Amino acid sequence: MSQSASNPVVMLADNSTAVTGALMAIRNASDQLRKSYEFVYVLPAGSKGRVVLEAQGYRVHELPFIEISKRPKSLLLYVLMLLLNGWRLARLARREQAAVLHMNDFYNLTGVVARFLTGLPLVTHVRFLPHTQVQPLARTWRWVAEHLAQRVVCVSQAVYSYFRPLPHVEVAYDPIPGEEKYPLREAILRADGTVRMLYLGNYIPGKGQNFAVQAFKKAYAQLPNLRLHFAGGDMGLDKNREFRQQLESEVQAAGLQEVVTFGGFVQDVEAAIKQADIVLNFSESESFSLTCLDALYFGTPLIATDCGGPAELFESGKSGLLVPNRSVPAMADAMVKLGADLELRKSFAEAGRRFVRHKFSPAATYEKLGQLYASVLAKSPAQRA
Repeated sequence: MSQSASNPVVMLADNSTAVTGALMAIRNASDQLRKSYEFVYVLPAGSKGRVVLEAQGYRVHELPFIEISKRPKSLLLYVLMLLLNGWRLARLARREQAAVLHMNDFYNLTGVVARFLTGLPLVTHVRFLPHTQVQPLARTWRWVAEHLAQRVVCVSQAVYSYFRPLPHVEVAYDPIPGEEKYPLREAILRADGTVRMLYLGNYIPGKGQNFAVQAFKKAYAQLPNLRLHFAGGDMGLDKNREFRQQLESEVQAAGLQEVVTFGGFVQDVEAAIKQADIVLNFSESESFSLTCLDALYFGTPLIATDCGGPAELFESGKSGLLVPNRSVPAMADAMVKLGADLELRKSFAEAGRRFVRHKFSPAATYEKLGQLYASVLAKSPAQRA
């Protein structure tokens, strides 16, 4: 895609080594703002997200970002790499003639170093619930964001509640997806009588697939026409592969391998969601949940846990079912209730589509982010010079 040479350049750094919800969410926003801004992405070395972004015409650079660790040697390496990567990011920003640095989560402090080296304004997104993190670290990241970034963007009210009410800290929701590729599929009674549930999410401990398996066993005993399919990647990590193996072993031990299936990463999210009768998300902690937003937007009834952001995405009992966090009995009851009631699924699908189109309008999402960029640029010395 071509962009005007006069558009300000936003250098957007993201820590995703795989195609994550955080990366897709910010890409959805930048897609909508490309008429006004030019976006250049910076990803970790070897990130699988590079292919996805370059397919959309974005320029992508890579830096060897590393995660913080408790081990003394790793901490020393982290500090050294933070300084080095900050210098590298500053060099990239100068080469690309960036006007704004935007970090897609506040634990990546590389942007702070680059800001001091370049003088560019810094925008910091907060995409996970700080309450759920190790508090000494979370409080440090919060202090840095509040004091050293020109704008702090929270993806939900749940995230915003962790911060002090400062003028430069605000909520900008992630936008709904763009134009739909496939027609809306209304809730139907399948010829074989099955009700197909989809659990869309990478296999990561804490993402709730284990609760879904436990709840399904209870629900299936009451409603044997239920089916469950898991879809997601393991991000190339051994702990995630082991987590998936544990899930599959539990399903086999229960003799449910014919009705509970496992798949890999889904490229066409819209098609997968529209082919399902119900979407599940039983994560233990979500700052927003792009998966939940997608399900509602594409018109598939949702069951989600009350774990942060999802509670803000729909009205429980009107456009979906919100169940207590980590409550397997409540999850099973919700599966049975929604699985047994075709008319309720139809009602939820229609109400969910209406609700997200109203609440997550352009003015509350990507347009707000664009105005935020304009605000920091107006105050930037480089822009006034």
